[in-house]
Amino acid sequence: MPVDAFVITALSHELNEYLHNSRIDKIHMPARDEVHILGRGQRGGFRLLMSAGSRNPRAHLSAQPRENPDKPPMFCMLLRKYLGNGRFAGIYQPHLERVLHFFWDSADELGVISRKTLICEMMGRNSNIILTGQDGRIIDSIRRVDSDMSAQRPVLPGLFYRDPPGQGKNDPTAITEQEFQVLLSLKPAEQPPEEWLLDTFSGLSPAVCRDLAAGDLQESFFCQVERIKRGELVPFLLSAAKGADVSALPLLNSRNTDAKPFEGSFSELLDVCCTNRELHDEIKRLVQEMLRQATSQCGKIKGKIAMQKKELLQAQGREALRENGDLLMANLHNIKKGQPTAQVEDFYSNGALREIALDPTRSPQQNAARFYKRYAKAKNAEAELKKQIKAGEREIIYWESVAEQLSRVQTKQELQEIKEELQPMHRRKGPPARLSEPYKFVSDEGISFRAGRNNRQNDELTMKSARKNDIWLHAQKIPGCHIVISVEGKEPQEETLVQAAAVAAYYSAAKNSPKVPVDYTLVKYVKKPQGSKPGFVTYERFKTILAQPDRDLAERLRVE
Repeated sequence: MPVDAFVITALSHELNEYLHNSRIDKIHMPARDEVHILGRGQRGGFRLLMSAGSRNPRAHLSAQPRENPDKPPMFCMLLRKYLGNGRFAGIYQPHLERVLHFFWDSADELGVISRKTLICEMMGRNSNIILTGQDGRIIDSIRRVDSDMSAQRPVLPGLFYRDPPGQGKNDPTAITEQEFQVLLSLKPAEQPPEEWLLDTFSGLSPAVCRDLAAGDLQESFFCQVERIKRGELVPFLLSAAKGADVSALPLLNSRNTDAKPFEGSFSELLDVCCTNRELHDEIKRLVQEMLRQATSQCGKIKGKIAMQKKELLQAQGREALRENGDLLMANLHNIKKGQPTAQVEDFYSNGALREIALDPTRSPQQNAARFYKRYAKAKNAEAELKKQIKAGEREIIYWESVAEQLSRVQTKQELQEIKEELQPMHRRKGPPARLSEPYKFVSDEGISFRAGRNNRQNDELTMKSARKNDIWLHAQKIPGCHIVISVEGKEPQEETLVQAAAVAAYYSAAKNSPKVPVDYTLVKYVKKPQGSKPGFVTYERFKTILAQPDRDLAERLRVE
């Protein structure tokens, strides 16, 4: 989300007014590229957030508290040393640069007050937060840049701070219409207008350039320039296909972008947009980590089952062991201790001779007993292996259900519920998180039904909150939601059943299939085996609907 120079200009005026006569109380670094300065001023307490993250570099007031690490980073300790109890002394933005200088007056160990500057450079992957002393020398920075990384502008302790190098672009507020026409005449014919604007003029964001290019280029350009000169910078929230963005200028021409005035400050606008985006990114990252865990567990269990099936094939050949024991017992009088093999008449194969390998250190009776013992062991192994294979297959179904639910996670609470479910009881700290509410739907017939968001919710919905005569649905032999239609004494028509089945198909691992078999029965016929995994149930007396997964229908019927 590129924040252009004019958003930063508006922010600097806003912050200068809000932070006037304020003092620092605390400094935290909840992330390695993020500084939070907490203090108090004439308008009460504040949290000033500065981020040098490459995706959302910014500086604004924030209402979003963040969890701090147990051990503060070295840069955080340094800021506390030099800025602790500092008083705000002003803010400065180099003309049309995405840089803010925050001035603070603070006392050193001897009580001598000197001015320190905390500089937030918001320039994508080159973003940085730099602390300088009164003499303009760099004390330290979040990202140190040596001469190998940038011969043009190293950023190291002890060096004098220098502004980022200019990009050689034109100032849009200082150009005449004749100069604009000359520059436009030099534009390569194949270059899109929005790219030309971005390459030619300082301070403009890609969103503003796209908007200018969508209308009369020159007229739109100077219309916006006049707004800038008059100081008419207003927070706008831009909602487009790729997500939320911000602007200090209205977008008047873009057809695919919805630009609305934001009812609040620029800080509040950035707080909403960036916090939501970072929360989305964090959820996405955590979901990917947990999906890798689920995939890894499935892989391990499948490998184990493959080995068990191989052992099962071997155990199923145990009849030959019993037969060898029987044949030895029937021929004890013909076998002597010390023989390595025995040839006996095989009454299991029409009297043909069978050669049986013996242990020459054992007697014929002991050899027979050994074959019987191996037979009994193989027989027990077969029963145990079948039991283990069945348990492993149920475990795979469980992890596949976890993966399916992770694909639908939208909030941190939903993620936390699944995370808690996967944690062993002895590793859980404190009481379990309160479950979020199931998805709620109302059919076109006016009958409500609910769907569990995860395995714990599926158990809660089916086994506790549903009535015994409610209708229960689930995709057949496929991980997915439990769905319960609340009949409340009314018999639903086929339309409700078909719609609920379509939702069940969509909220399943087979949502991309053209048709999904969905089983349905009364809740009273659904049972949860003792000791089974969360979300696992058995059911009987069911019927099946062949349903088409329907995302549009699910979104239309969903009420919460």
